Amino acid sequence: MELGKGRKTGRVILLGTGDPLNEERAQSCLAVPLADDETMLFDVSSGTGILRQLLAAEIRPESVRHLFVTHRHFDHVGGLAPLLVALTSLPDAGLTVHALPGTLRALRGLLALNIPGVEDWMGERLRWNTLTPGEPTRAKDFEIAPFEVDHGIECAGFRIAQGGSILVYAADTRPSPNVVEYARDADLLIHDVYSLEGGAEQAHAFGHSTAAEAGRVARGAGAKLLVLTHFRASRFVVPGELAAEAKAAFGGPVAAARDLDAFDF
Repeated sequence: MELGKGRKTGRVILLGTGDPLNEERAQSCLAVPLADDETMLFDVSSGTGILRQLLAAEIRPESVRHLFVTHRHFDHVGGLAPLLVALTSLPDAGLTVHALPGTLRALRGLLALNIPGVEDWMGERLRWNTLTPGEPTRAKDFEIAPFEVDHGIECAGFRIAQGGSILVYAADTRPSPNVVEYARDADLLIHDVYSLEGGAEQAHAFGHSTAAEAGRVARGAGAKLLVLTHFRASRFVVPGELAAEAKAAFGGPVAAARDLDAFDF
């Protein structure tokens, strides 16, 4: 799926669009192609499914050079161990993992528990980069700025910019002024959704947003396109209804993402 018009320089593929208990979809992961046949990921799904999704999207695991992690919940980081094990046998593979300080410590501790030795296997090919909110870092010709969101634990959103084109990824957050600020005039805003407005109390209790709230964030930011992700299973929500509610609040175009959907920005 490709939505939006005008000059675009970037592309994002949503490898996983489900919440942690959605058996119908893969869990949270975005892929953004870089120059020289390289790829950066944002989150890494919940387990070995990340390898299936990379295969389905025709992305070679060894092309993944950067991984930006929003937070330590298993549906966002569970695929790190399988990905690293897959990369150990590929001599040309190398990965830099970027995250806020507490998240980075948690990731390394998790690896030490469930796949001890993997850092030694990767050696210098595995690097760790501690992010600071508001301080951008670079991957090829992209600038990536992390910012804090409101999920109840340390959690980052990301503003991804290239050549004047802007993608903002706000996964797992209650409605946040920081998202509005960093998504200002974004070409594409990818935003967490939990329920319709009537489920706001439960959504907020779990650190998430309603569809209407995501729409209001997009409207406040002046984003050009809103893409909803992190869906609960179909027995709980109807993606089309969520998109309709978000569109009514936003007043602009809204897409309910599916696994492997791609968008230009």
